[in-house]
Amino acid sequence: MKNHHNDNETVRPVALRLAALGMASILALSLLTACSADTGDNAGSSQNTQATENQATDKSDSPGDNEDASQNTEVTEGSDSTGNNEDAVQNTEVTEGSDSPSQESSTDETQSATQDSVTREPTRVAASFAKGISSAEVLAWVNAATGEMVNPPTDFMGLVWPIGRQLDDEPDPQVFDGDPFLEHSDVLSPSEQDEVAKYFRSWQAALVGCDPEDARDFNEGADRVERWIKGSANVATAPDPCFESRSAIVAWSADQDKTTAKQTFFHESYHGLSNYLLKQCSPILNRQEDDMNDLRWFAEGTADYFGVYMAAKDDGRDNYVQTMLKRAYLDLQGDPGMPLGANTYVQAAAMVLMIERGMITEKQIINGSLFNNCDWINTFDPAAKGIDYIFENFNKIEVSGDKYFYSDATIEG
Repeated sequence: MKNHHNDNETVRPVALRLAALGMASILALSLLTACSADTGDNAGSSQNTQATENQATDKSDSPGDNEDASQNTEVTEGSDSTGNNEDAVQNTEVTEGSDSPSQESSTDETQSATQDSVTREPTRVAASFAKGISSAEVLAWVNAATGEMVNPPTDFMGLVWPIGRQLDDEPDPQVFDGDPFLEHSDVLSPSEQDEVAKYFRSWQAALVGCDPEDARDFNEGADRVERWIKGSANVATAPDPCFESRSAIVAWSADQDKTTAKQTFFHESYHGLSNYLLKQCSPILNRQEDDMNDLRWFAEGTADYFGVYMAAKDDGRDNYVQTMLKRAYLDLQGDPGMPLGANTYVQAAAMVLMIERGMITEKQIINGSLFNNCDWINTFDPAAKGIDYIFENFNKIEVSGDKYFYSDATIEG
């Protein structure tokens, strides 16, 4: 499996908020992108759901309470379900029943493949094996994320599964074949973990838009994902078998609340939906990818802005800017000298400052157009005109009462 989204291909074994770009904790991955999860609350047990384009069947074999908003949705509870599942799918009949793999899928007829040898229908599929997040919800997140993009890939898949709490504070590369993730306790049984791994492998094997060169890496990529799943790694990543077929996968930890899980999923989806990141731009610009690592701050900052924005939008909230500024402010209180490369919290705050200074627009971030070519590499290089100001002033967040903001002097300086 080739790695398209190299800007997220560094493994962060602790959390999205920790040293995302600190080179001491970076491991370059050649086949898949990988990030870790953050903290919160998840009771996660296996939730089995199967669906096709306009008909969904939700099947849960563990107790739980899942309340998802639905429009024109009929819900029927079957004899094998012990929980309350209200799955959100527009104009979809939902039935709860027996044991089958968790998946949701949809087709967007307004889009077409741009790089496939034949024009074909776009596909959007999703699966959740976690109690508390339904497959229908993940599919809605997939559709929401791809729907914002001006040039999305033909195929996109979302996958969520539960893991427990971390076993210790040290990465476990011996468990994950060199990938320095943190091993967590198991929530899923071995057979349920097999189902999650099988879902990813089967989705990838069924893709029709990838060329033979891409397909040669499929088994290796699927094996790697399977190691993460069976080892209960704290992984959040954006695997992409080929340019037109991409995905976002998240292990939802017991330390992570649902809002953070949603933000993480949208963050990874943004990486998966960005068309030209460092790996693609390296040959175009005739620059070594490793020589452009100082550009990762911008790829991570835009992805985290998107993640917080989309989670708030999905919840019907408009406080996403305050969320970004508050968490960055609190981090900076603990480490006032923190550099912009330290983590995604301060990088997302830097996006707020750039928007307020008129350097970029929120629309450009949300629709992915900043990454539809390689111009961003030179425009947002730390040495570029105006970017030095962001590096020097991103940390000047102020607070008055319960409002966090950049002062007029900082914005206009």
